[in-house]
Amino acid sequence: MTRGFLLATAVLSVALAGGSAFAGQTGGSQSTAELTRRAALGVALENTSDGPKVTIVTPQLTAASAGVEPGDIILSVNGKATKTNSELVAAAGLLRAGDVATLSIKRGADTKNVTAKATARPLESILGADVRYGTVTFKDGRLRDILVTPKAAAPGAPVVFLVQGYGCGSVEGPPTHPYHLLAKTLAEAGIGSYRIEKLGMGDSLTNTPCLKTDFALEMEGFDAGYQALIKDRGISADRIIILGHSMGGIQAPLIAAKGPAPRGVMVYGTALRNWQDYMQELFAMQGFLSAGADPAEAEQAAKAFRPLMQRIFNEDVSLKTIANENPNHEAMLRSAFDWDGDDLILGRNLAYWRGVAAQDTVAAWRDTKAPVLAIYGEADFAAIDERDHKRIVDVVNFYRPGTATYRFLPLTGHGFDIQASRDEVRAANQAGKPVTVAPYNPELTKMMAAWINALPTKGQITAN
Repeated sequence: MTRGFLLATAVLSVALAGGSAFAGQTGGSQSTAELTRRAALGVALENTSDGPKVTIVTPQLTAASAGVEPGDIILSVNGKATKTNSELVAAAGLLRAGDVATLSIKRGADTKNVTAKATARPLESILGADVRYGTVTFKDGRLRDILVTPKAAAPGAPVVFLVQGYGCGSVEGPPTHPYHLLAKTLAEAGIGSYRIEKLGMGDSLTNTPCLKTDFALEMEGFDAGYQALIKDRGISADRIIILGHSMGGIQAPLIAAKGPAPRGVMVYGTALRNWQDYMQELFAMQGFLSAGADPAEAEQAAKAFRPLMQRIFNEDVSLKTIANENPNHEAMLRSAFDWDGDDLILGRNLAYWRGVAAQDTVAAWRDTKAPVLAIYGEADFAAIDERDHKRIVDVVNFYRPGTATYRFLPLTGHGFDIQASRDEVRAANQAGKPVTVAPYNPELTKMMAAWINALPTKGQITAN
């Protein structure tokens, strides 16, 4: 079983074409507001030793127009080598609608170049809601943001600001994308939603791409989105509920603590403990919990990673230096951390991960002057188990008694998808069978909406 940690794996599985592998849906009359639309490569991929292997080609998008077929290995995009899925996301992310896209592909024993005019990504549309694309000025560039408002929403209706998982992918997606389904079901419940792209993702234009962004700079982007939602979109803070998904659950209280205080903060599939401690337990227990691996053997194997992770996450030394310190380090970095031989592990750069590890998450929750809802999905093995979610609630209630709530969501995975019970998922993983039943569990939206609708009204929210 592939190790999963705090990211939305269901989301990233389609984030392979300048942010997304879109289906051919047609959007509404939204303005793209000063940013040229990013192109859609239109593929789904799997990692192989030869490079990104195409598993699905979406009709009418760029790859299909170029003649790419399932089974092809994409070696480069416009001369940029794509040895991994992350590199392909970055290279395809440079394509804008109308650009010439030249792909070097390997098909069987043959290698050749194929070319097509890059196709614009379709705009999202949600029945019964307005989907408004906008632009947030950020340092030397601009970030794409998306506001969804139900057409029948009551005046002053709440808006959920989604802070996504850690990966460098777009927050846009096709109708089966979990974030799209979240926005759709929230709109059906009379609740708006807001998303902002990370640096260089989606339509965003920044000098620093996502893969070169450290944690502090990424936080500045989310902070800019929060301020733009308030000042430019006209949504007052007392209408905003910040939702942190996965890594976003670490970032959400940081945004809220900086202020102004939102109406509420919700988190799903996240962590409270120090990042190195979380990763240590992930190596020790995830295989046992999710796939029935021998727990004693896994615990022993994880002990070997402890000094390595101390060097990775907490000491000022390069990955190349770490790899050269011990004959086993390079193999461990490549096999367990997906090291690219330079500065990337687990799909982000080293500075990003050290920024995560440096966060005082308990203090952030102390300073979050808003009601809190922490939700744990039963089959979320990336978050390991429910303990950190319950601890978040305990911490918040220590400082602001009665303002934090824990909820357990049955049969739900890390990516908001419907799976099964923990025992059933473990058995399926042991047998090599698929575990996802549906891409999104609407019970998650119902749980969130019920909590949001029960929040104190303006003027009743305690901010001590």
